[in-house]
This record gives sequence, structure tokens and C-alpha cells, in this order.
Amino acid sequence: MNYENIKQCKNPDLHIHSIFSDGSDTPKSLIENVRKAGLDVFALTDHDTYLGCEEVKKMLSPFDPYFIPGVELSCEGEFGKYHILGYCYDINKSSIKEAVEYTHGVRMRKVDKRFAFLSENYGFTFTNDEKEMIRKQENPGKPHFVNLMLKKGYIEEKSKGFDILAEYKNEERVITPEEAIDAIFSADGIPVLAHGILADGSKNLSKEEIENRVSTLKKCGLMGLECYYSSYTEEQKNTMLELSEKYNLLVTAGSDYHGVNKPVKLGDTNNPDPEVMKRFYSTVLKLL
Repeated sequence: MNYENIKQCKNPDLHIHSIFSDGSDTPKSLIENVRKAGLDVFALTDHDTYLGCEEVKKMLSPFDPYFIPGVELSCEGEFGKYHILGYCYDINKSSIKEAVEYTHGVRMRKVDKRFAFLSENYGFTFTNDEKEMIRKQENPGKPHFVNLMLKKGYIEEKSKGFDILAEYKNEERVITPEEAIDAIFSADGIPVLAHGILADGSKNLSKEEIENRVSTLKKCGLMGLECYYSSYTEEQKNTMLELSEKYNLLVTAGSDYHGVNKPVKLGDTNNPDPEVMKRFYSTVLKLL
């Protein structure tokens, strides 16, 4: 696929999940849905894996929207939880392989710990087959547990399930955002802070809190901010755009689409300005 005209794109979605993490779309159905949504550029950013990207690449035709390989790494550092997006990395570089392997391992070990938490704190019981169903997922996450709780009748709506799981405190060491940035950068990729002012996606940071994060990570090699995001308020979006300008960072746009596992539409990226996005596309063009 010739990426020469990628800078002309106007309908991006650079934050998408598939069945290779906690989304519901297969690579095939994702490509079909991308076409239906009228996107002209998209990125698959599954949690702690790049396997889905390899499958998507095999299925694309020359006439499909531009595709940017991505990954989303779960981190925790000085100011709390973060998610770091990586784009256009070289999967043959050891740094990205090691980071993904480690974060994937943490995710898998959390499965049994989450089951224990739900049993001990809420009295929820699950059969061995139900537990094994979760373990067999490529990258099991909260939506898998929420769907199972909903099916068992332990909750009446998904939001309650996410609230319950948010109470679980992981005691295992996870990588820091600085380590994630270094891993992506060392693999010739573009590290970007996901849903910045919402932290790991579940909080609402103050302007001072998000600027502390951005200024700290900029010094460590952060290259971009997800300034256009499906659930930002207008004020939050403007705060992120102001920070991108102040710290000379690239701007991306993402929906955080998970198929039927979350109520977010593919392509809902909060009206990104194509002109503001051009610097990111120019950087991508140098790497693809």
C-alpha cells in the first residue's frame, strides 16, 4: 500500500481493539467495519500484543484505508496508572518484544487473582469451564469478566461490573510509562499518551495533574498525545490540545472502540482537525 497521500486523511481512528485483546471484532470483521464507517486511516492498538496487527496486514487490499500498526501498554508510575500507545514500531526489535511479553504476562496472571477477588469480596462463583473460557482469551481484560458477570446475573448492567473490577488492586509490578516509552522508541516507534486527562481511562485528572504527567513523560521521550478521544468533554479536548502545543507533541485521535464490549462507535474520535493531525501523519510516513 502506497502511503504517499496519508497526510490528506480526514477520518481517522487510531485507537481500536480486536479479539486479540478485549474487543469483539475479528481482524476480518474489523476491516469490514472500518470500511462501513468510512475511515480513511485506522490503527489497531490491542492491549499488550501486536499479533492482531500481523493478521490485519495480511487481509488488507490496496484499496482499503491506510493501516497503522499499534499497541497499547498498561503502565503504572509516579502519578498513577497510564496507558501508552505505540505506533509504527519494528516488531523485530527486542525492546518491544520484551515489553509486550512482560505486560502480557502480568495480564494473564491477573485472571486468577480477579476471580479470587470476586469470590472473596462479592461471593461470585464461577465454574472451571467459565474460568477456562476467560483464560483462553488472547489477552483477557475487564470486558471479558463483565460479560461473564452479566451472563451469570451477578450484575444488571455493564457499568456496575466495571465499577466492581476497579476495586481490585493489583500488587504485581507493572512496567512504568517511562519504560513503555523507551521500549517503543527503541523499536523505532512513536510513543503516545492514551486518553491522557482520563488517566487509564477511568479517572478525570485536573489540568495540573495531566500537565505534570505530560511534562515528565516528554523528558523521557514521549512524542504525542491523544488529544481527540471519544469521551472527552470539549474542555478536556482543548486542554489536551493546549498541552500538545505547549510541549511540541504530535496529536492523535482515537475512539477506543471495543466492538460490542463497550458502547463506543468506531470512528467516534471527537471531531479531529485534519490540519492538526498532519504532523503525526508526516512522522508515520517516515517510518512505514
